[in-house]
Amino acid sequence: MTESLSIALPTSTFLPGLGGAEVGLHNIALRLVERGHRPVVIVPAPHAAQLKRDDWQLPYPVVAFPPKVWGLLHRFPGVGFAVLDSFFEFLHRRHRFDFWHCTMGWPTGVALVHYARTRRPVPHLVRCAGEDIQRDASIGYGARLDPKVDALVRRWLVQADRLVAITATVAQEYQALGVPPERVAEVPNGVDLSRFAAGPERAATRAALGIAQDDFVFLSVGRNHPKKNFAAVLNAAARLKAQGRKNFRLIFAGLGTPGLAPLAAQLGLTENAVFLDQIGGALGSLPLKLPDDQLVGLYRAADCFVFPSIMETFGIVLVEAMAASLPIVTADAPGCRDIVRGGRDGLLTPPSDADALAAAMGRIMDEPGLAADLSQRSALRARDFSWDDVVSRYEGLYHQGIAARKGNETLTFAPEKP
Repeated sequence: MTESLSIALPTSTFLPGLGGAEVGLHNIALRLVERGHRPVVIVPAPHAAQLKRDDWQLPYPVVAFPPKVWGLLHRFPGVGFAVLDSFFEFLHRRHRFDFWHCTMGWPTGVALVHYARTRRPVPHLVRCAGEDIQRDASIGYGARLDPKVDALVRRWLVQADRLVAITATVAQEYQALGVPPERVAEVPNGVDLSRFAAGPERAATRAALGIAQDDFVFLSVGRNHPKKNFAAVLNAAARLKAQGRKNFRLIFAGLGTPGLAPLAAQLGLTENAVFLDQIGGALGSLPLKLPDDQLVGLYRAADCFVFPSIMETFGIVLVEAMAASLPIVTADAPGCRDIVRGGRDGLLTPPSDADALAAAMGRIMDEPGLAADLSQRSALRARDFSWDDVVSRYEGLYHQGIAARKGNETLTFAPEKP
């Protein structure tokens, strides 16, 4: 058994949110507990209050940041840093943390690095996971579109002991900020492969949604945000229908997806589309499984996963779909092409090109041999993202970081798995 470590896990986003950052952090903390470590997840006050209100039972302690501290850090950085430095010091003395593992570069990572550089030189890493590092002005995406935030990121985040890149796309963002390659470690997000080995039956899930057993089902998962580009799926599906294909259904699962219903009606797809705004039931009960049974059931009930996102840091839903052995059609875009590896593990189409997307979806429908081959490729690729392997790599970084702080060795990083 490895040495038991006390691990601080500060984050600016957490459960009951169910995005990639939240699901990833829960799975990391869960496996650290299983390995005998002592993680403490430090979350924004509203998240902690919601978890308590809904009586979530988690197998690790959750501590709240001071209320409204992130707004204070943004408006008055000097005051915000002073408050957060004192808070981190209080927690460090109380829990005697061996290592700090931070999720989200802004604002959490910036605050932690300031503490480590000005108050106590704690060993730490920062894992960026989305709009904290990426930006796209065309869709108003990214915290760093705010010049004040960008300046703080450029001053403090780049000084982190370690910056974890969950894909090569994120590593490129660090490089653009001037972070030396030797301080970047590539560690992907993961997937619980066992969750997809057995789950809700395909027939039962389809029957519950009113979908015929012989319909071809395309599934898209994620919140309805411009960067997810779900309108492209509807526009592509309209082309499929115009070509005479009738026996297909579209399932959109994620917060706000019913907002796509008017476009579906305009395109004559009301009978083809299902929108699920809420997924899952009593998520707070133990054992907490993420993704939950209902979402696993949707993956198992589908025939193809379609994800035309304009930009991702990782795209955890792609890996979940691969774990369910689904053929993948996704965008040739940052974060998506990293998972699908240039088209080897699925079909890539230009972002927002509805004609190309329709052609790829049509191929999956019309070519059973291609669909079967891509299904096998998905299952093989999913094995590269086992949560157990991911957490083992983090354990290695913890021990390297602790040793480096003690002056025992120079940190090196293992290359990313191919």
